[in-house]
Amino acid sequence: MIASLALLLLLQAPQRAGADVCASAKPSASLRAMVVTPARQAKDSVMRATVCLIPAAGSSASIGSYHGELHFDSTVVSAVSVEKPAGGVRVENANVKGQVNFAGAAPAGFPGRGLVTVVLRLRRPGAAPALTLRMKELNSTDGKSLMKQLVVAGASP
Repeated sequence: MIASLALLLLLQAPQRAGADVCASAKPSASLRAMVVTPARQAKDSVMRATVCLIPAAGSSASIGSYHGELHFDSTVVSAVSVEKPAGGVRVENANVKGQVNFAGAAPAGFPGRGLVTVVLRLRRPGAAPALTLRMKELNSTDGKSLMKQLVVAGASP
């Protein structure tokens, strides 16, 4: 009972003001999509995984739409909730075992670098589960596909 209450309070607690986990990633030669998981304690049974989109250095392209999937071993971790940042129309499906599907569209472009944050419950506290990001679609606001220039960190074929 106490553990359930503590988990509920943790999930409802707002992130620290200005705590943008995607902001620290520096632009490089390529447009990059990656999963960022903030540091946790060994006893933590909940973790946050944020999908970040980092622009290429010198790029001025605005993201108009995206579609991706975050995969994980459902025997090790389960999705508790999904948080989406403000701006555009964003949808997600966390009802598929072992993955969260997410997509969004914004004709004027999305603010910020975060696409979605998935809150995960670890079956073994302190575990570091493997998370695989797959991007299915990424387009600029002028309708051009950005998939050929996208590098996905930790992706599998």
